[in-house]
Amino acid sequence: MPFISDEELLDFKVQIDDANEEKRVTNYAHNKALREEKENTQKFKIATIILGIIAALGVAGTVYFMNFSTPDNMITKKESNAQVNALNTKIAGLEDTIKSLSMDQEINSSNTDSENKASLQNELIYAVQIGAFQQKDLSMYSEKFVNFKEIKAGNFNKYALGNFATLDEAKKFRRELVSLGFKKAFIASYQNGERLKIEEAW
Repeated sequence: MPFISDEELLDFKVQIDDANEEKRVTNYAHNKALREEKENTQKFKIATIILGIIAALGVAGTVYFMNFSTPDNMITKKESNAQVNALNTKIAGLEDTIKSLSMDQEINSSNTDSENKASLQNELIYAVQIGAFQQKDLSMYSEKFVNFKEIKAGNFNKYALGNFATLDEAKKFRRELVSLGFKKAFIASYQNGERLKIEEAW
């Protein structure tokens, strides 16, 4: 029977321990690889299921819209152009109507102003004179201002505002003008375009 020394026995033991450790490491690596492969397979299955659901929803949506977007609800380009042309024609007609109404309004306004001037010609009216100027001439504007009077007296051009039927109305208006800065405004009465007298000085 061969003789084994203690050193050889110890060496065998170390070799056995190393082999066991190597086996343990190999088993661990193998088990880890199996787990990772299983996890990857599981993830792939989940991803496949999700993609399948998305694809199914896409198909369902397409079918839904194809079923409910019937040709009855759609108009052709030709019909669309016809509708646009009809609307443009309608807009043009409305614009013409607006222009016509504006012209009528201007004519009526002009006639009303003339009638008002004619009706006031013989009436006693009150106006508030706001100034008398030698160097200023507003006659070029006087026809455009409502209730604006220009009275020429010698070298002076006098300007008055208002066509009031009563003295009280004229007084109220004069107070407003004074508050606006026309401190020397005063009231005068007129008839047939001529000033009769100064009713209320400043």
